[in-house]
Amino acid sequence: MPTVSDTSDGRRNARRPRSGGRALARGLLGALAVAWTVAVAALGAGALLPGLPLLGRLGTGLVGTLPLHAVLAALGGLVLAAALWRLGARRVAGAGLALGGTGAVTALVVLIGQLGYAATQGVSVSWWELLTAPGQPAERPDATVRYATVEGIDLDLSVWLPPEPARAPRPAVVWVHGGGFVAGHRDERPGVDRWLADRGYPVFDIDYRLAPPPRWHDASADVACALSWVAAHADEYGVDSGRIAVGGGSAGGSLALNTAYALAAGEQDSSCGGTPPVPAAVVGVYPAADLTGILRDDDDPDGYQYQVSQRYLGGSPEEYPERYREASAITRIRPGLMPTLLVTGAADHLVRLPRVTAIADRLRAAGVPHRTVVVPFGEHGFDYAYGGVGGQIARQVLGRFLNERLSR
Repeated sequence: MPTVSDTSDGRRNARRPRSGGRALARGLLGALAVAWTVAVAALGAGALLPGLPLLGRLGTGLVGTLPLHAVLAALGGLVLAAALWRLGARRVAGAGLALGGTGAVTALVVLIGQLGYAATQGVSVSWWELLTAPGQPAERPDATVRYATVEGIDLDLSVWLPPEPARAPRPAVVWVHGGGFVAGHRDERPGVDRWLADRGYPVFDIDYRLAPPPRWHDASADVACALSWVAAHADEYGVDSGRIAVGGGSAGGSLALNTAYALAAGEQDSSCGGTPPVPAAVVGVYPAADLTGILRDDDDPDGYQYQVSQRYLGGSPEEYPERYREASAITRIRPGLMPTLLVTGAADHLVRLPRVTAIADRLRAAGVPHRTVVVPFGEHGFDYAYGGVGGQIARQVLGRFLNERLSR
């Protein structure tokens, strides 16, 4: 028969595995809570301080693009820290609560700042899209057409048509993808293409020849070729060739501006012949329209901008000043140009804000009708998040601009 001492020892031994399991759970939860909340707080700091090395790019790219998700992530960290507190790890839990709270506050600052700016632009933000559409919807075009073959390279465009057939010729949009002139593909924003088509605009989302070899002249000539093709097929798609807008993002925005302004001056040829119409309006979303300035903004002499300049232009501005001038839309601004919409992010690390506002300044000085929209905390590519506040701002501002400038 066991003694009292034996019974006590048995009870202690029975408790040890449970106590050890609790300690293990507390340790794992503590590591997770600390890692989670440190990441959330660091990214929030990067969003508010975009000049921070690395964190600035990560913070604006994540928190600045998806602020509501960043708030929810911070709240998740707070829940982990609270659970850790209940398990008795008060010191680690306290640190997690402080870090999670910091992350939540910074993300809220970004979210509220963007919502406030949306209100000033007359943009109605959908909270459902904000929550459920962090990327682009999986939309498909109505048709794919080969609009030219140049130097043995096939150039295609995607056709996005409105749901209702045309009762009269209607305005249309030619869209040019980004990718630093060396990469990318048409339909990079399928949700936006479908959104425009659903509002009555046939959209022609085009490919063009990519570098290398240097395509500083060829790419714009391909955009002009696509415009010529759309005009030639205007009756087929119910398009008014006098009310075509051309637009694009990043490199595509540069090509849209450069081609439109060059056509207005009678200085742009088409790679496939025909008669390209002068666009009635042009849109540049964080456009790379000052290639010399963008190259000089790069802190790394061997960085991304340098690699792009070598592939697209063949060398430096000192080696090829005429190429840089011809490929930079900012050099083509003069009185009499078509209405221009510029959309960019305040924290863009690739095409920095002063490069875009400089375009607006020159347009203003030349008396060209224009509008500039600067999304707070927005990083390069912020509009890829279809439901993000920045994405909704860009989309709705674009729709309103087209309605105003392409209506009869």
